[in-house]
Amino acid sequence: MWALLDKLASTPAPDNYRAALPATGDSATARLHGWTTLPYDTPLPAEARRLLPRLRELEEAWPALAHHGDRVIHGDLRADNMVTDHQRGIVFVDWAHATHGPAAVDAVSLAAQLTLAGHQPHDVARTLRGHHSLATDPLPGLAFLAALTGHWQRNATQPAPPGAPGLRPYQQHAATAGLTLLAHLLQDDAPGLGRRGPDGADSGQ
Repeated sequence: MWALLDKLASTPAPDNYRAALPATGDSATARLHGWTTLPYDTPLPAEARRLLPRLRELEEAWPALAHHGDRVIHGDLRADNMVTDHQRGIVFVDWAHATHGPAAVDAVSLAAQLTLAGHQPHDVARTLRGHHSLATDPLPGLAFLAALTGHWQRNATQPAPPGAPGLRPYQQHAATAGLTLLAHLLQDDAPGLGRRGPDGADSGQ
């Protein structure tokens, strides 16, 4: 999976792809949020409450950061959007959310799904931290993960929609997985995962 993702994210999106599909910054992906709009008295896990100021800061940064990058973005990487072809190996399918933008979007989406599936968060975080889409500039990936996790957390508090009784429990599990992954990525203010300074450079804090 990671090898295919690396191939997808290693070169700029072709001109005809960019002409046919929206930029990530102009899509619904850029509008994902939750931490900044949750009522103050919303019950939250202790880890979410501890990280809430940073989660809100990252989420607020995401819409602008979504305009960065020119890579092919699948936008919904998870197990049921991957099939195994006898000749080509793993193939990504269902490109309904495809855009072009920051390569970190797909890397983070895959990492969140791996954590949700039961893989050890510290192992997933280590792989994600070393992925080329985050290694040089981790901020877009962190901001997207914060926004995605906030989206899951906020939606998990809403009434279940008709005909989908399992949706809210899934979103709560997904929010827990995303939050656990974020906690590992932000642990001890790891070098390279800090805030950007006024000039846009990562401050390492």
